[in-house]
Amino acid sequence: MYWASLGDFFAMGGHAAYIWPAFAAALAVLAGLALYSRASLKAAERAYAQARQDAGRSGDQA
Repeated sequence: MYWASLGDFFAMGGHAAYIWPAFAAALAVLAGLALYSRASLKAAERAYAQARQDAGRSGDQA
């Protein structure tokens, strides 16, 4: 597809009302997934550090 101007590109051949919201929804889902993944990683790292600390304490008593 060829666009003569930037305005034609953003109009997407008359389908902009469907295309741009779809792009926005996909971007929102991907951003949410990235934030959720990062929060999950941080929680797992904290749990792992706590488990190592607890294992070190129980090993000192034996």
